[in-house]
Amino acid sequence: MNWFADNRKKPKILLVEDNELQAELTASAIVESGLYEVLIVHNGEEALNELARNQRGFDFLTNAIDCILLDWQMPKMDGTQFLRALRTHELKSPFKRHTPVVIISAYGDIDLRLKAEDSSHGLASAYLTKPIDESELLHVLKRITYDNEAEIMRELLLEQRLKQLKERR
Repeated sequence: MNWFADNRKKPKILLVEDNELQAELTASAIVESGLYEVLIVHNGEEALNELARNQRGFDFLTNAIDCILLDWQMPKMDGTQFLRALRTHELKSPFKRHTPVVIISAYGDIDLRLKAEDSSHGLASAYLTKPIDESELLHVLKRITYDNEAEIMRELLLEQRLKQLKERR
């Protein structure tokens, strides 16, 4: 028996999704992998409260949430507002790294995607379109939480966007 593998703490995924059925389906797919713990909230305000409950080191250290799956269109606080609040809070401590965020949207809209990739919103590590492909979602989560590739993924997303913009000209 490999003690480390069996007793290793599972990465925490915060799923921010206002549609309860979609949240349950997505969480179920993630939990069934056996690799993650999933916390579900239904809007940006609840997400900020959940992040506060998972703070570490008196909120000087990076949050205990390993990745946020963020629905872009939500009531009370949409994806743009949430990302701004999150990144503003994270910048208050020099010891914090950005919590990786994966944008999930029902819209493949290029303007929305540009917003998700905008550095003033904190940049996302990935952008997934609903309906979510389960294998793609699990692959993205693995790269972020186990392979520690969130920064690389953000850079690749930005490079893809720049290439697309050049091709449009």
